[in-house]
Amino acid sequence: MIATFEKYKPRTIHFSELFQKQEWSVKVYTISNKNRFDSLEILEKAKELLPDLLLEAAESTLAVYKKAFLIVHEGREGVWILLSWWTGGEMLRTKVLFAAFEHPIVIKKSPYQTNALLCVWELEVFAHERNAWVRHVLVENPNFTAYLNDVL
Repeated sequence: MIATFEKYKPRTIHFSELFQKQEWSVKVYTISNKNRFDSLEILEKAKELLPDLLLEAAESTLAVYKKAFLIVHEGREGVWILLSWWTGGEMLRTKVLFAAFEHPIVIKKSPYQTNALLCVWELEVFAHERNAWVRHVLVENPNFTAYLNDVL
């Protein structure tokens, strides 16, 4: 397969809210390849699914802090949904899901069958969240509230 490249240009990245559900705190971000994020129906559906999506985290044998971030990204092919949660001290687990523009309330596993597929725009959020985790949690006196308030 021959790779094709899209010329890089910044995309709109927005912190939407701190979503709290079943003892979990989830920072919600949107990214759009348009001037503004329009896939509000998919965003709401993704938030509805959070309790089910986070069940996997609860089954972890590693420590889980019930702190996560959700990225809902309007791309060329449809809307990518990435849910990442902190575990084991300094590690992230990530689930990658997808919704087609034609069927916005149908959220499926990534068509690429991987939870390791991130793009350069999503990595901007990951980089911020990594730095916030290091700054506020991986210190002598972890401060989860400060981490949750530190948004891109």
